[in-house]
Amino acid sequence: MNDEKISYVNIAAYYLAQKGYTYDKLCWMLAERQLLVQRDQRYNQEDRIKEKAAEIFFSGPDYDVLCYLISEIDILMKLGKIK
Repeated sequence: MNDEKISYVNIAAYYLAQKGYTYDKLCWMLAERQLLVQRDQRYNQEDRIKEKAAEIFFSGPDYDVLCYLISEIDILMKLGKIK
């Protein structure tokens, strides 16, 4: 990613963090996006999302890292870099 895209991600992550979502909710949001990006056929099945969210939760990323990763996927999808 170039500097401009990184700036977009940083800004989006900041605003996401300001929404005050719980840590659990961010894990869920990241799980949904990762499964979608990975083209997992079960990306919209609640049990699969729950499993992936638990993996993320127990890996213990910081709150701000979750916000950044979610924002990064969102920005790249909007820019058409991820389909």
